[in-house]
Amino acid sequence: MLGHPGRYSEGQEGDTVIVSWSKKIVTYCAIVSLTGCMASVDHYKRNPDEAPTIQGPPVTDNTTPLEGSFQCMAQKIRESGHKKLRIAVGTIKDYTGKFSEAEGGNPITQGGSLMVMSALGKLGDSVRMQERFDTQVTELELRYLDRRYLGDGAVHEVRGKTGSSQKVPWKPYYGGTIIESDYFIVGGITELNYNVHSGGIEATVDGIGGKGRVFTVNVAVDLRIVDTSSLEVIKTVSLQKQITGYEVGANVFSFFKNTLVDVNAGLKSQEPLQLGVRTTLELGVLELVGAVTGIDEKPLVNFDGVNPCPPAGGAPAAVAPEPVAEAPPPPAEPEVKKPTNFTVYFATGSAELTEEAKKTIHEAAVAAKEGQAANLLLEGHTDTQGGELYNLDLSRRRAVVVQGALVSEGIPKNRISLVWYGESQPAVNTGDNVNEPLNRRVVIQILEDTALLK
Repeated sequence: MLGHPGRYSEGQEGDTVIVSWSKKIVTYCAIVSLTGCMASVDHYKRNPDEAPTIQGPPVTDNTTPLEGSFQCMAQKIRESGHKKLRIAVGTIKDYTGKFSEAEGGNPITQGGSLMVMSALGKLGDSVRMQERFDTQVTELELRYLDRRYLGDGAVHEVRGKTGSSQKVPWKPYYGGTIIESDYFIVGGITELNYNVHSGGIEATVDGIGGKGRVFTVNVAVDLRIVDTSSLEVIKTVSLQKQITGYEVGANVFSFFKNTLVDVNAGLKSQEPLQLGVRTTLELGVLELVGAVTGIDEKPLVNFDGVNPCPPAGGAPAAVAPEPVAEAPPPPAEPEVKKPTNFTVYFATGSAELTEEAKKTIHEAAVAAKEGQAANLLLEGHTDTQGGELYNLDLSRRRAVVVQGALVSEGIPKNRISLVWYGESQPAVNTGDNVNEPLNRRVVIQILEDTALLK
């Protein structure tokens, strides 16, 4: 019981322990301070019979201080008219080798590749991202496709070698549907250094005291961007970020009978370690993309989240005085549309290329290269001289010869598909056993970009 202000009676053998009111006040203040530091939370029930569950803040976008810089870089790429690059992301590992017993795992994120993918996604439609990190689903479906297990809910018509056709529920596959990448990014998180710079003070007198300290760690990443076709390393970056935290506090110890009361109050704050890793990786992505697009990223980088670029199009131009009327310019010449089909002709019963045929194949190869990722479809035909089976094989041999000539012109073989029809689809309708030069042909079709060959 409390017998006198400033005295506390233990009731044991008549001894009285003096407890300073100042200690009581400090204890009370510490408790109040501790409760005041607790975050405000809400409780809710999914069902009236359930116990209430704590509900914290809502889900938000995981933004970083470089949001504005990515917006600016995307705008600069679009304004430059640069071809949309196809970029893939490989493995970006944690190479620090650090493991924390207190945290029960790795202190550094193992999701570096995912962070770099999200960073590329912030560039919007100014780049194209090609999946190379986890291709299990695609590879499985391609195996199903090759075995004729995979369908798309539609019925497809497939032609046989004899020219006959059948309707099937599985989806035909001719290759060339997976688009190549221009570059890929790989690397790793290479450093995690503790106590780069730390300091502070802690003092107690008679069990009562306070403390204050600061601490700093740093992380580093090393990334590179590689040309996919040549494996040439275009650029490397090595970046580091310091993570700073501080801690202040006070504690009070008091004995009441056999119970030790340990009241701690204070504040501890640290910049999120993984946010520091993400921001460092994002800056690396900006530098690598700038290297392959020819855009200097340095003026675009700031860490306040604001887009440093002026609005697209800039300030409105001043109104110019109306020009003096002049004679209208001559009409522009009509744009000549480049051909997408080329026809290679053959001699009677022959699958050998003439000089004229070689010239046509060269023109087709030049046109296909201008289309960059264009696919080609070759259709072999014959006239009606000879037997039906002989002509079907002859049309196949003609298509194969043209394919070989296109490959020698630099067209990848996996972008060329072949079909052959024998005498079943003549350019000029004739009777049987008629020598018609226009029917002895291979038609080269250039399909735009990623068009499927069906």
